Amino acid sequence: MIKNVLFDVGKVLLSFDRDDTLAEYARYSETVDEKDFSFGHVFLKDLWDQMETGSLSPRKYYEHFRELSGCRISFRHFLLIWTSHFVPTDEMIEFGRSLRGRYRIYFFSNTDPIHLPQLLYRFPATMFYDGLALSWQLGVRKPDPAFYTAGLEKHGLKAEECLFVDDRPANTQAARALGIESVDFRRPSQTISEMEAILAGN
Repeated sequence: MIKNVLFDVGKVLLSFDRDDTLAEYARYSETVDEKDFSFGHVFLKDLWDQMETGSLSPRKYYEHFRELSGCRISFRHFLLIWTSHFVPTDEMIEFGRSLRGRYRIYFFSNTDPIHLPQLLYRFPATMFYDGLALSWQLGVRKPDPAFYTAGLEKHGLKAEECLFVDDRPANTQAARALGIESVDFRRPSQTISEMEAILAGN
């Protein structure tokens, strides 16, 4: 019987456009031409993973970013752009809020110490969760099975009592392998319909 609903955050509750983020950072680079500015100048290989698993601080990440991207902006300015290109997926947030009281709600997300605190503050409608399982706090990212195991243990949850939704098939596949009922997010209407069908079958 499903007692808990686990939501991914990025691309499920909050959508974002990394192209807009790259374009804004590119405006401030003193060493890389805007037309040559790329994903790798901002989302730094290995270092991004380290920040999302809590082994590299945002300040250290910023220092590497500043050097490699040529963006001589302040740390505060870096943080502002890092979190600025998100918009709420209103249908999913409304649906998630409607589940409160019937189910306990948890956010299971790959994220860093910058994103989620700021985004929850900016979008207070997302504050409908009972608990958080975040990669930078757990020290591991989805789809590693250890992420789910740690998240479940943190909140005392049983896999067979959880329904999980995520936009990445690799993440839902890993959850299913552990016995967690899962839905692949493609669009809000499809996701809500599939989740409602599963919950109605309890």
